[in-house]
Amino acid sequence: MRNAGLWLAAAGLLASGAGYTADAQVEAGRQCAQVRDSLQRLVCYDRIFQAGDSAAPTAAPRAATPVPAPAPVPVPAPARPPVVASAPVIAPAVAAPSLGDEVVQRKGKEKDKEKAAEPASLEATITALKETRPNVVRLTLDNGQVWQQMDMSSVFQVTVGDTVRVEKGTMGGYRLARTSRGRSGWVRVTRIQ
Repeated sequence: MRNAGLWLAAAGLLASGAGYTADAQVEAGRQCAQVRDSLQRLVCYDRIFQAGDSAAPTAAPRAATPVPAPAPVPVPAPARPPVVASAPVIAPAVAAPSLGDEVVQRKGKEKDKEKAAEPASLEATITALKETRPNVVRLTLDNGQVWQQMDMSSVFQVTVGDTVRVEKGTMGGYRLARTSRGRSGWVRVTRIQ
């Protein structure tokens, strides 16, 4: 019974010592918060918490004394460069929108909402053709646009030199059909360039 009382007393002393250390750290942290210079404040916090990470201090941590902030040093104003007359700036001509522009713009930055009316369809000639996977092609048109076929279709056959028609679909996508050598069926496409 007597040993149990000693153990309880020792545990109480240890707990109160840990509580005292935590209270001292909190108080020292409050004093550090009063330091105006950010570097000095960081040094103050480092002293508190690095001391807490090592062996528990036997005495209360030394209270940080606020260090007065150094007087501000006047910064000379930068010298202004001489004014040189420049040539008038000419705004670039705004190109007429073409079919599928909003898809390309969505992949990059969003442009201004004020756009001219987009054409309903486009007819162009295929200048380059690349099969990206079986029965799926990437078409480069004579106007510089590049369209990618979305669905596999063994029925849809085009070659370089064919004329194609691209239209906006009812749900916002695009569809493409061959118009030369007899009309082909429609395939879904997306503009990538």
